[in-house]
Amino acid sequence: MPPRDIDTQGTKAGPSSWALETAQYVFKQRLLPLVEMAERDDVLNIAYQYWQSKRNGNLLPSRGSIDILEITRLIKHTHLIDVRDSDPENWFFRLVGSIVPQTLGWPIGRDTLSACPWPEYKAMLIQDYSTVKMTGVPMYQEFAIRIDWIAYQYSRVVLPFADDGRTVDTLMSCVVHRAIPDLQV
Repeated sequence: MPPRDIDTQGTKAGPSSWALETAQYVFKQRLLPLVEMAERDDVLNIAYQYWQSKRNGNLLPSRGSIDILEITRLIKHTHLIDVRDSDPENWFFRLVGSIVPQTLGWPIGRDTLSACPWPEYKAMLIQDYSTVKMTGVPMYQEFAIRIDWIAYQYSRVVLPFADDGRTVDTLMSCVVHRAIPDLQV
């Protein structure tokens, strides 16, 4: 499957010391086949292989199968999202690795997705997380984002977990901040 690039561009009015200043934002995302992860992102591939090792046949691994001691190298890149609520705006971050807020550009704590300050970015997160929740299939992506004149580039893998092996209730998202030369904002 060839990479799929998605662009969202626009401006939003925002508070600042300049009365007419606007903050610009650009979101570019590329969906990639999982098989490309091994050559592009060592850390994300480790997360994916860990997820695979926790599967029981065709069933999804449970959140309880995650052992923090087994993923010490990954923990700073990882956030867990509880997706049990029927309203995606109420999905919340259970765990947030130390580099995740820098990569996403917003100081995430145990926030819900409704706390995301950029509507377009929140919509993108909800769409991506909903896709993984509904399909039970991991998603590997690259991003180039500019928010409030600050550029962010990162790769991400989103992995589904299900306490019953079938109904996704938790997502493990791992992000790696890195340059992506052919995806610029």
